[in-house]
Amino acid sequence: MKMNKSIVVSLIFVVLAAIFVFSQSIGTTLSVEEKKDCTTTYYNIEEPTYGDVARTRDTYSTCFNSENSSYYKCVNGTETYQVYGFTGMRTVQKSNTECRPTSFVVSADNGFTTKQKEIDFKSWGVCVQENEGDCIAILCGTLEGGSARNGIFNGCDGGKQCKKFLFCNDKLNVYVKGSGSEFLNEDPTYRLPLLNVKEAGQ
Repeated sequence: MKMNKSIVVSLIFVVLAAIFVFSQSIGTTLSVEEKKDCTTTYYNIEEPTYGDVARTRDTYSTCFNSENSSYYKCVNGTETYQVYGFTGMRTVQKSNTECRPTSFVVSADNGFTTKQKEIDFKSWGVCVQENEGDCIAILCGTLEGGSARNGIFNGCDGGKQCKKFLFCNDKLNVYVKGSGSEFLNEDPTYRLPLLNVKEAGQ
């Protein structure tokens, strides 16, 4: 039995529409991974050691004076005993690990595919993650813009210059903030170096 081509096309259209509606109902799940570069340094310190230590003490017995029958202690000898105490010093190796965030990888999973975008700020400045409702915001600042210092993000208030990447579902909007008080699509007072999003792994 042969099916009419128009019926087949209609069935395909219905199936594709159903898949689209189903995928839309599932929604997109956003997640963020922070990547870091870590450096470990080693150094030596001197530490006291403790343990059992041998000590000696005199031993006594009772002695009598034959003239008046009074008694007093006589030293018979010494004895050795153990106490817990300081035994010396030792050299101990210690380590210190410092980690510096270098990038954020934002994943958008719709149940069928996962898209990943990376913001690499290792040589640019400092970025932090914030939540804005169901969206994820990555705020970035630099020493030059007054929004970061010594690897610490200082916020975007006042005249501090910042860049914001706003991920909502599978969409990305990029905003900048110059000397004004709000983030805009374009701001002529924004003068920070270029910082772009790239596909993760590239």
